[in-house]
Amino acid sequence: MTITKERNVFEKASKEEIYNKLVEIFGENNVSQKPVDLYPYSYDMTESDPHMPDFVVIPENVYQLVKLVNFANTNKVPIVPYISGNNVGGLTIPEYGGIIVDFGKKMNKILHINENMMYALLEPGVTFGQLQKYLENNYPHLRYSYPFAPPYAGVVGNAILSGMNNLSCKLGSMGDSINGLEVITADGEIARIGSCFYGEKEADLDSWWSRYPMPDLMGLFINWQGMTGLVTKCAVQLWPNPPITKTFLAVVFGLTDIAPVMREIGRTEVVDDISAVSIEVIKMTVNLPEPIKLPGEPDFAALFPISAKTENLFNAKKEILEKTIEELRDKGIKVLLVDVDEFSKLFNLRVRCYLDLPAALLSLVEYSGLTWFGSYAPTHKLEELIPKVNRLFLNYNVPPFIYMKIMKHSHYGIFRPIIRYKKSSEEEKIHKLLTEITEVCIDGGCIPYKAPIWMTEKLRKKVNPGWLNLLEKVKKWMDPNNIFNPGRWNT
Repeated sequence: MTITKERNVFEKASKEEIYNKLVEIFGENNVSQKPVDLYPYSYDMTESDPHMPDFVVIPENVYQLVKLVNFANTNKVPIVPYISGNNVGGLTIPEYGGIIVDFGKKMNKILHINENMMYALLEPGVTFGQLQKYLENNYPHLRYSYPFAPPYAGVVGNAILSGMNNLSCKLGSMGDSINGLEVITADGEIARIGSCFYGEKEADLDSWWSRYPMPDLMGLFINWQGMTGLVTKCAVQLWPNPPITKTFLAVVFGLTDIAPVMREIGRTEVVDDISAVSIEVIKMTVNLPEPIKLPGEPDFAALFPISAKTENLFNAKKEILEKTIEELRDKGIKVLLVDVDEFSKLFNLRVRCYLDLPAALLSLVEYSGLTWFGSYAPTHKLEELIPKVNRLFLNYNVPPFIYMKIMKHSHYGIFRPIIRYKKSSEEEKIHKLLTEITEVCIDGGCIPYKAPIWMTEKLRKKVNPGWLNLLEKVKKWMDPNNIFNPGRWNT
């Protein structure tokens, strides 16, 4: 049953007054306060507590949103941004009710592609599938970096939350590849951040090419989970789309040996990305929903995509990859390297969901519940983290689902235990398991991203007090009436 936390949204304006104002701004067809319309915004696939919003609005332009922010700030009404509801972490659940701003319905335009400087200027509602199709049809020589997410997930939301992608070994997080932002601050002011900052009103479409060298104010909005303002435009970097691409699959025997394999391959600088999963996940992918690892089977599988402009360059990269695998074998690590295209033909074409991104990964959405401890991780701690978390999965009789990545050629990594479950019957057990995983990983130095409120509450007990005080000061200065997605990071 969806519940609403105690709050007083209507302290300064009645529900009727707020509704009438929203209709005035957005039009009657773009506003609702009906429970049947509000309910889908009150929950997600995770164990995060559901809460009902009071209103949902569908904006068409930034000027409507300026009026909304001015009104909400004056009357202390919460605003929660929403794109597709595809997040895992309760990030768009309205903790204190208020107004859901659904960007996905109408503010979903690809505003500009700069072919020369290789970026796309997007409204918040643009999806990965939409961007991919647009590039394929109009700029096939350019590509974007896609996460392991369905095509209906939002590009901008993932970027400003520093998600990973299928070029992460080369590029790092998606947040690193933002050129510029347009945001509405709590006083209703439109601010442009990055090289687009010239000019009083609209920016030249070709001016969104860099976030430096001016003071980098973008950090006031990246990873804040919508706590400091409304992002209304975002410029993301694109890259050349090489004609030659191939993915290799490494199968690793030994629970912790996957760690040096990923680190060493990452340091070669020849692969676009590195993604590793427990062998149980491979079994899920080939239609074994509750898999068990049998004695003698490998422990992990890792994907190594390679891209190149010429056959000679591709062959050189492949040679380096194979040589590194041989060196790892010489050190006693049992690892096999195969062509993943052939593997998918032999076993199950569902494997291609992990290759042809964006895609709906069927092994993630087979059940009604999905949650994770998603984190940036110190890679020297992986040998410690993997067996501890694997043991927790087995203790709770849940198939291990450990997903890892190497970022920026082994400068750091991603450690993400994932749990699929039946919300109707397993939620209490799964929350206990995730709580134990969280405690182990935080103790191991992992830093959660897209973290739900119950998780950031645990973090606040461990992080530097000066950092926390600065976080609170920035939130208070940026949002004095606490209207922007209140409750995130327990502020």
